Amino acid sequence: MSEGWKEFAPYLKELARGPDSLQDLDPRMAREATELILRGVASPAQAAGFFLIARAKGSGAGELAGIAAGMHALIRPIKAPGGEPVVVVAGGFDGKIRTANVGAVSSLVAAAAGGKVVVLAGEDIPPKAGRTNLDALRNLSVRAPQTLEEAESSLAEDGFAAVSPRQYLPELDVLRQLRREMVRRTALNVAEKLVSPVPGARMMVGITHRRPFLETMPDALRTLEVERALVFQAVEGSDEAPLDGSSSLLLVTAEGDEDVKVSPEDLGLGRAARADIPWKGEEAEAGSLLGALSGEEGPVLDFILYNAALRLWLADEAIPLASHVKSARETVSSGAASALLDQMRRGAATG
Repeated sequence: MSEGWKEFAPYLKELARGPDSLQDLDPRMAREATELILRGVASPAQAAGFFLIARAKGSGAGELAGIAAGMHALIRPIKAPGGEPVVVVAGGFDGKIRTANVGAVSSLVAAAAGGKVVVLAGEDIPPKAGRTNLDALRNLSVRAPQTLEEAESSLAEDGFAAVSPRQYLPELDVLRQLRREMVRRTALNVAEKLVSPVPGARMMVGITHRRPFLETMPDALRTLEVERALVFQAVEGSDEAPLDGSSSLLLVTAEGDEDVKVSPEDLGLGRAARADIPWKGEEAEAGSLLGALSGEEGPVLDFILYNAALRLWLADEAIPLASHVKSARETVSSGAASALLDQMRRGAATG
């Protein structure tokens, strides 16, 4: 048996204090511990203990940033084209089970409107192992996930790319079985949303619960030196901001946080709840997305326009959100969004 567990032991000992003295690891120790786990130095028992103890006590912003930094140290980067900022969009890597995925098409519309968007999504990630944006893209005959080389080319040429940790952080993918055996979500399910394979990108991060993540994620993102981010309570923890007027949007910058209140009516959109985008099967999901891209009015189109506009606004805050909604609508009505989808389909067919 490898003796690597001895190297990891001090980190577990520091974390696994008695119930009256549990405390976060400082960011440096959290980063080092995570790197050792990802490099396979820690034993499976140690790795599981580390993450389950962290779940039981909760991870503050510093520890969370340290875990994310440990992941980031092993990233295979995606080179961004010059020009406007790239927006990296991350939601629940373990997918959705009750609602259709509209986030990927929102990102595609934003790209067709002139944005640069990279979608991050998982594949068979525990504990939910639901359907992700990658499934939605595949059902539309778009290659997903892309290789790193394909992602760089697609981002430069089309303004859109979709990748999973299997491409940019394979060491994390190796932990899938361990995560399955731990049964519960852990800090991995949170920290993986904070890790961008595109250096210097702005980040749009969907969360499941307001607390504690709407409080800890902003400081974690600042610690990770993300220039500008939008953290929000999302549909099933995905990358989709709800359109019912009740969601929390927090704009995160180096200077602080801004709570953004959005009324759908002020944007020229109808209110829509998650019940308006139910999961009814792959064929129904693809049909509703294609219908929206063809201009079919309704809650699916409104969801897409709103979330596309948020992506555009995160990249270009000088233009009001309502104007970005108008730009997204024009991109759909002009056929530009459908044309980009067709272009990506052709690329998948010939690749």
